[in-house]
Amino acid sequence: MTDTAESLDPLRLPLIGERLIEASAGTGKTFTIAALYLRLLLGLGGEAAYPRAISVEELLVVTFTEAATEELRGRIRSNIHELRIACLRGESDNPLYSALLAEIADKDDAAKTLLLAERQMDEAAVFTIHGFCQRMLSLNAFESGMLFEQQLIEDESRLRYQACADFWRRHCYPLTRDIAAVIHDVWKGPRDLLKSLDRWLQGEAPQLKSPPAADETLAERHQQIIDRIDSLKQQWREQAGEIEGVLEDSGLDRRKFNRGNQGKWLEKVTAWAQEETLSYQLPDALEKFAQSFLLERTKAGGEPPVHPLFSAVESLLASSLTLTDLVLARAMVEIRDAVAREKRRRGELGFDDMLSRLDEALRGDSGETLASAIRQRFPVAMIDEFQDTDPQQYRIFRRIWRRQPETALLLIGDPKQAIYAFRGADIFTYMKARGDVAAH
Repeated sequence: MTDTAESLDPLRLPLIGERLIEASAGTGKTFTIAALYLRLLLGLGGEAAYPRAISVEELLVVTFTEAATEELRGRIRSNIHELRIACLRGESDNPLYSALLAEIADKDDAAKTLLLAERQMDEAAVFTIHGFCQRMLSLNAFESGMLFEQQLIEDESRLRYQACADFWRRHCYPLTRDIAAVIHDVWKGPRDLLKSLDRWLQGEAPQLKSPPAADETLAERHQQIIDRIDSLKQQWREQAGEIEGVLEDSGLDRRKFNRGNQGKWLEKVTAWAQEETLSYQLPDALEKFAQSFLLERTKAGGEPPVHPLFSAVESLLASSLTLTDLVLARAMVEIRDAVAREKRRRGELGFDDMLSRLDEALRGDSGETLASAIRQRFPVAMIDEFQDTDPQQYRIFRRIWRRQPETALLLIGDPKQAIYAFRGADIFTYMKARGDVAAH
C-alpha cells in the first residue's frame, strides 16, 4: 500500500478486501457509513459492488461504546427508512438517496428489501467490541472452548481491590521500618497502589520493556540505593573542600551561577551529606553540581569546572532511585493472576476476558474453524472509530477477515485521534493497519 491516500467516493469504493477510510470529525463519516451500508443491503456500486446483497444480520458493524452503538443503529435505521420512501416515490431531494436511486433498476423490489431490513434492525449486527466477542464465543462454544454456564460481570473493581489488598499484606506488612517508610512515601495503602495500577489491569497484559529481575527483592534494591547515596555522601564529605576553588578558577558565567547562591547550595548539600540516609530524597541543590549543569553555565570559550565529584553527582542523579517499578511489576502480575483465578473459581467472565478468550481461541488449534464460522456469519465487517482499536482487538479482526476471498473489512477512523492513548487509542496499531490494508 502506498502512503498516499485516495480520495473517497463512498458510492464507488470497492466493497471487497480490506479498506482503511480516514475521516476526521466533520468530514462526513456518518454519511459514508450510511452510503456503504445501503449499498451493501442492495448490492449497489456496479463493478465495485459486493458480489451479492447482504442482510442486516450478515453485516457486522463494530464501534466502541454502548452509546455509539445505539446512535449508529438508530441512524442506520433512519437511512434505510428514508431510502425506502425515496424508492416508493421514485425521487429524493437528498443527494445520497438520489445517487443510489439512479442505480436501482427495480425500485419496488428494493423498497421491499429495505422494509425487511428496517424491521430487522433490532436484530442487526451492530455491537461494541465486547458485545461482538461475547456473541461469537457463545455461538461457537465448541470451537472457542467456552463454558456454556458463565456469568458476565460488568465491574471487576472489588475483585481487583481484594487482590491488591492481599498483595499489600503479603509484600508490605513484613517490610522493615526503613523500607516501609519508602513505600509509604509513594502509596499510603492498597487503594493508592491500585490507582497506580488500574490501567494496566485492564485489557491485554502489557509487555514491560525493562522488567526487573525475577529474583530481585525489595530489600536488595533498597540496600543498593542506600549504598549508592551513601557513597556519594562520603565522597562529598571528603572532597567538598576542593569545589569552591575549582569553581572560582573556571569560566563559569556568574550571571547564571551566582556566587551568593553558590554558598547556599554548598551548605545545603553538605548538611544533607552529613545526615543518616533514611529516604531516597535528594536535595534540589545537588543538581547545581552535576557536570552537565556546570557545563551549560560556562561562558562560550571558557574553561568549564571539572571535578570527579561533579561526575559522581551526575551519575547519581541519572540513576533510578526507586522501588516503584519493582512493586508495580510484581503487583501487576500477581493481581492479574489472582483476579483471573477468582473469576475461574466463580465461573465468571469480565469484559476484557471475552476479548482474551476470543483472541486465544482464534490462535488455538480450532482457530481457523472458528474464524471461518465467524466469516460465514459476517462476510462483511465495518469497524467504526477504528483509531480506538488496541493491538489485541486488531489481531482479532485481522485473523478473521484479512486476505479472505469474498469478504470485506472496512476500517473507519480518525487518524488525528489515534494518538489519544487515554481513550484506548494505539498509534502503532493504527500505523500497522495502514500498512496492512489493500487500499487507503
